[in-house]
Amino acid sequence: MFDEKIELKKKRDFSDVINASFGFLRQEYKNLGKVLLVYAGIPVLVQAILSGFYVDTTLTEFFRGLGNPSSSQDFVQSMPGKAMLFNLINLIVQVFLTGLAYCYIVEYAQKGSKNIDIKSVWDKFISFFGAFLGFNILSGLVIVLAFIALIVPGIYVMVPLSLILIVKVAEDEGYGDTFSRCFYLIKNHWWETFGLLIISTIILLTISSAFSIPAVVIAGAKGLLQQDTSLMSTSFIITSIISTIGTAIVTPIPAIVTAFQYYSLVEHKDNSSLLDRIEKINEPKTDNE
Repeated sequence: MFDEKIELKKKRDFSDVINASFGFLRQEYKNLGKVLLVYAGIPVLVQAILSGFYVDTTLTEFFRGLGNPSSSQDFVQSMPGKAMLFNLINLIVQVFLTGLAYCYIVEYAQKGSKNIDIKSVWDKFISFFGAFLGFNILSGLVIVLAFIALIVPGIYVMVPLSLILIVKVAEDEGYGDTFSRCFYLIKNHWWETFGLLIISTIILLTISSAFSIPAVVIAGAKGLLQQDTSLMSTSFIITSIISTIGTAIVTPIPAIVTAFQYYSLVEHKDNSSLLDRIEKINEPKTDNE
């Protein structure tokens, strides 16, 4: 059933988007997984190692500071810088995982599964890498400002801006045009898109939390039972690395659901596939046809 190309440019309702997204995952997990392993594997591994050491040392300093006021003060002062660096690394890895997924899907829409060259996915990703970072930062600022203004506008703005990276990859316009396009596509489809974001995020969190359970158990045991909190727990670091890698594996799920919703919205608004078929009918035939 999943050997045939899944049509992206198609009007879909809520359940159809979910079904098509997971049908795509079942069909493309090997090829997409290869792209993510080859090009995002090293950033994810670096993130996983740094995450294990960061969380472990943070917990060590926290438990040490419980009985030492001066250590507690040092811990509080060091947190902002560490958190900023940690979040920057997470942002870059997030860009790799979601950006590569978006580029793969756009290549799939244009060429089909059997004609995708993973190098072409990488080339497309590299050409958009700066835009991915910039669009993420700008959109984050817009959302923060909207939340500061009032919580309802903040939530409202988050939904259309969830499409901004796939719109950028598929249509390659500047930030202003891409921003406007997101709101145009989402009009009359806000609740449907919001629901898809909630469902895909719940799926992501549910699966990733399963990978995190061993690290959480070990962290708790270490804090409560270990006498010398200055010693790093090898088992905790290993389970933390596994947790990070496991989360990375499922991170593209919301991006894939968002991409299918994007193509569905394009059909609702523009009927692009119908226009493509009309253009093909009007194309002059060659002598061999």
